[in-house]
Amino acid sequence: MDAIAAIGGSRPLKAEEFARRAYNYALNPARNPLKETLDQCESVAKTPPLLGGFNDVPWHKLRDAEVHAWAKAGWSWIVNDAEHSQWEGWYGREQNAVLARYGILPVQRLAREARSEHGDAFQLGARATMRPYGTTYEEAERYFRAINFPVPGQATPDDRGGYPVRDGERTMMFTPDELRGTETETQGWIQFETKEYIIDIEIRDRVLDLMAAQGRNKACGFVGPFDAILREGDLPEVNDAVNALFRTAAERGIHTGRVVGHGAMEDPQDIEDGMVEAIDNGARLICVHPLTSDMVFRGAYAMAEPFFRACKRCGF
Repeated sequence: MDAIAAIGGSRPLKAEEFARRAYNYALNPARNPLKETLDQCESVAKTPPLLGGFNDVPWHKLRDAEVHAWAKAGWSWIVNDAEHSQWEGWYGREQNAVLARYGILPVQRLAREARSEHGDAFQLGARATMRPYGTTYEEAERYFRAINFPVPGQATPDDRGGYPVRDGERTMMFTPDELRGTETETQGWIQFETKEYIIDIEIRDRVLDLMAAQGRNKACGFVGPFDAILREGDLPEVNDAVNALFRTAAERGIHTGRVVGHGAMEDPQDIEDGMVEAIDNGARLICVHPLTSDMVFRGAYAMAEPFFRACKRCGF
């Protein structure tokens, strides 16, 4: 499977692919389209890269046409950022349903203080949540308890709470067995964006082992080197440590990714080269650095280019 096959066989997407995605969502609103792709691949090495981005469009401003455009262009996952965008980035049932019908995985990023909110985000249709700024193994443990139902008789204060979810006919899953049987495709995404998680090999590897123990493709990692540098100052070893993290995670069957590009790295060739480096080292969840609200300007600017080139050729 290559990157084009992973999104339906063509780019831009065709109407038939949109219909297939909507049909599959109608049959199973609890599906996770990105995890389905990961599950089809026997190893991280054979998994094609999947494109994603961070969404700063407020939940009450989201338009169906925008999500259609993201999917048509080849996006597979979107992080709705309720950490930095606060309540505006906390997506609800209707907004997550729009994303899911178009085959885009809605990942709900929450503040570092969040606990029970991670499990509740699944009730609103997110199929993955993202936990930022971890520095200890224990934080990762508590996070994974918060997104998993308790083992009967062994519940802890951190475990996900029970609340019925609905199937494709809007039938409520009321019993514990029905609930567990429906909520099998949720994921926990850990952010590696501190020195402890990126550079401290002992803590890094313990967290990766915990992620692998969640089950096949139930946990993903996402690297934020910007925050590590912001917290610690210039760390020349960060890039090598990030690439080592990708390789180590891939050996454990864990899919990881990162943002490629920044304000001082806008040249498309440099960004492409950075993506190649990340992919070669085992990253598969590749993220562009512009936010979703930037797409409007970037598209408008590209569309205006022929006009201003024509004006220049005509002496204006």
